[in-house]
Amino acid sequence: MDMEFSSSSSSSSTTVASSPASSPPLGRCVLRFRLPPAWTPEEDAVLERLAMEHGSRHWRRVAAQMPRRRSPAQCRDRWRDHLARDVFHRPFTVADDAELARLCLRLDDDAGFAAGRRWKDVSRAVYGRSSCAVKRRWRELRRSDAFLGALWRPRTTTTAPPANAAITTTC
Repeated sequence: MDMEFSSSSSSSSTTVASSPASSPPLGRCVLRFRLPPAWTPEEDAVLERLAMEHGSRHWRRVAAQMPRRRSPAQCRDRWRDHLARDVFHRPFTVADDAELARLCLRLDDDAGFAAGRRWKDVSRAVYGRSSCAVKRRWRELRRSDAFLGALWRPRTTTTAPPANAAITTTC
C-alpha cells in the first residue's frame, strides 16, 4: 500500500518545463473586429413584410427568408428597435426626460431594481420608446451637467424657530 502511494506521489511531482515558443509575443497585439453589415432599405422592407407574415415571435423563420444572411437576433432587434410601428423616432422632450428620471429614480429605490436595471420595464412605462432608446437617453441624462445640477441641488428651506423657544448665547 505504501508502494502505490509513493509511486503515485512521485509521478505527480514531475514537472514539465515550458518552452520559450509558447510564451506570448512581445510588442503590440492587433485585434480586428468584423462589424455586421449595415441594414439597407430593401432589407428593412423585406423584414417588415416577413414580420407581418410570420408574426413578431418567429424570428428564426424570418431570418431564414432574408436575402442577406441575418441571425434571428439581428432581425428581432432591428424590428423591435427601429421598424415596429409603436416605436417613436422623435427627439426626447423635457417632459419625457422628467418622466424617465422619475421612473428610474423611483425604481432605484426598490430593492430588486438596484441590483440590475430592467430597461424593459422602464420602456413599458414610457410609451413608444424601445428599451435601447430609454437606456441610451438615461445615460445621456446622467452625464449632463444640467441634470446633475437639478438632481443634486441642495434644497434651501428656512425654518423659523418655534415661538416659545428661548435663544441662549454662550460666550
